[in-house]
Amino acid sequence: MGKLAKVLVGVLIFAALCVLVYVNVMKWHKKTVQKAITAEQETWQEKTEGLEQRVAGLEKKLSEAEGPAEEDEKLTEALGQRSAEVDEGKPIVLADVDAQVKTFFAYLDQQPYIKAYKLKGGVYQQYVETVDLLSKNEPVLVGETDSLHRLFKNMAHFYRVLGKQRISVIKSVLDEEYEIIEPVMQTFYRWYTLEGGSKTSTAGRPSPKVMYAYSCYFLNTISGRTYLLRRDSKIRVLTYFYCVKIIDLANNKKLNSLGIDIRPLIKTAYQDIRNQMGLSTRKAYLEELERLDRKYSAP
Repeated sequence: MGKLAKVLVGVLIFAALCVLVYVNVMKWHKKTVQKAITAEQETWQEKTEGLEQRVAGLEKKLSEAEGPAEEDEKLTEALGQRSAEVDEGKPIVLADVDAQVKTFFAYLDQQPYIKAYKLKGGVYQQYVETVDLLSKNEPVLVGETDSLHRLFKNMAHFYRVLGKQRISVIKSVLDEEYEIIEPVMQTFYRWYTLEGGSKTSTAGRPSPKVMYAYSCYFLNTISGRTYLLRRDSKIRVLTYFYCVKIIDLANNKKLNSLGIDIRPLIKTAYQDIRNQMGLSTRKAYLEELERLDRKYSAP
């Protein structure tokens, strides 16, 4: 019995040491991952600032040489007649935004780069399926660094859920429609968030819960922030801006289940928008962020 007791004690000590080592390794890994993310952010920020200056110069030369006519023509083709409700103070009607979304999907179906994919049911059907997949498979929002498996799984979330072809189609649209991506993102945000869902005949608007989940993913997780850092700076800052807007909507509807503090996010979005070149409605974004800042700074 003495030998058996010694063996058992040895096994217990060994097991305790293994647990201790595992806990310390995981703590070390979390710190290492965070340091790597911070270093990557700083590197990309430096590169972004340099590129933004170069892009600003190029955009100025292009605008002087060509003017906005070509972009306006493409935008009219992609969304229909360009609405002026903001400039004229007219109310934004969901039915009109819905019509713009339908026009955009029809426009994409006619583009050669989309035809090359031979999509079953066209872009709209693929879009609806994409929203459905993302809605049924939300990313991890809390405790993503509890294990390496969970972290890596969260980092590969979109690829895992959507697959190679859908990711390729999305990247193609972002690349080919880059010059009109700003008004397109604005149109889809309006379509997603305007009240009166029963008045639209087009399916595919994600629920507030799903929009909140992915906004938290981009704003509040290592995986989501890293994903945005790999995107083009204009798409990154606009995505961040609209995610902040969605958190504000969640606060209004008491749906901020994770208790995300929007105040530092507003400040980050403001700095990003202010420093981003090539935004056609930068002033409107900054005014909206200033409004949100006042709203959440009020006693």
